[in-house]
Amino acid sequence: MMRFTHSLPTLCLTVVALLFSASFAQAESATTLSDVEQQIRETSEQLLALDEEIARSNEMKKSLVDSLNATRSRAGEREQRLQGLSEDITRYSKRLNALDARLEDAQKGIEARKFLMAEVLRNSQSIGKQTSLKIILQNDDPAVADRLGVYTEYVLAAQNAAVLEQAAVLERVQTARNTAAQDRNWLNHLKRKASGQRDTLTDSAEATQRDINQVEKGLNEKTRTVAQLKADQERLQALMNELKALQSSQSGYFIAGQGRYPAPVKGRLSARFGDIKSVGKLTWSGLFIEANMGIPVRAIADGEIIYSNWLQGFGHLVIIDHGDNYTSLYGGNRDVILPVGEWVQSGATIATVGDSGGQSSSGVYFEIRHNAIAEDPLTWLNPI
Repeated sequence: MMRFTHSLPTLCLTVVALLFSASFAQAESATTLSDVEQQIRETSEQLLALDEEIARSNEMKKSLVDSLNATRSRAGEREQRLQGLSEDITRYSKRLNALDARLEDAQKGIEARKFLMAEVLRNSQSIGKQTSLKIILQNDDPAVADRLGVYTEYVLAAQNAAVLEQAAVLERVQTARNTAAQDRNWLNHLKRKASGQRDTLTDSAEATQRDINQVEKGLNEKTRTVAQLKADQERLQALMNELKALQSSQSGYFIAGQGRYPAPVKGRLSARFGDIKSVGKLTWSGLFIEANMGIPVRAIADGEIIYSNWLQGFGHLVIIDHGDNYTSLYGGNRDVILPVGEWVQSGATIATVGDSGGQSSSGVYFEIRHNAIAEDPLTWLNPI
């Protein structure tokens, strides 16, 4: 019975990891083609949903912009109305100031007329008394006194008429002033109303602008998401193409011959897959076939030699890649004949039987692995 200096499962895994680390790592974590296709479908659905959301957001933005323009237009109209009202109020204020000045002048005129009438009346009374006394003392003509009285009456009548006219002017000016003050008060009312409307429209425009900014922010985020999803979709498509190429490159050749492959050497089967080893609790990951020293060791199937050298615990070792991540391993050889990279046909001699693995008898240690995991070789070979 052969005894390897290292456990066969551990060393086999080490060899495979060294030789096929990238390939087997990809095989262990690879995403299946159906998974990638599902991801592409989901990404396309997300893109379609985002396109619909972006379309709705653009419609919302357009509606908000139209509303904003209309609100700003109305606010502009209110602003123009306010400017017009302010000009009207200024004009009425100037008119009121002018009317106040006229009222003051008219009031002074009345006071002056009244004062003049009082002076005339006092003077006429004084003249009348002096004239009457003089006539009595000097025996002058009484007609003179009569004429003086008539003149005085004329003067008083004229002054009285002037006072009445001035009072009428004062009344008209006062009426005009009251009308102007009433009109200005109405204009101030309209201005306050227009100002409130303008402020309301301005607030509405600001709120609409905030809504537009929010919609634009959402659009920018959605656009960035779309760009990211498209990039993801491109990567997924590339991965799917790669997986399709890998899938198409899988020939199915090796698995098609399962159960019909010849043993690598004729001899006696002394250890089977899964048997407990004599040392420890380790189990066999392959077969040991005892055979005469120096007879040919043959490849069980077509493939490429990917390892052909001495390895601790295996002696002179040959590993053949049969495609589709299947490999066969031949250890304990005396000589290895073919180099790495050589393509061999089924039945080709790749080595000679030896005892280089440290076994007590000559023979071949043989494994079959898929994705670096050992399988029972007897399920692949003709009955030994």
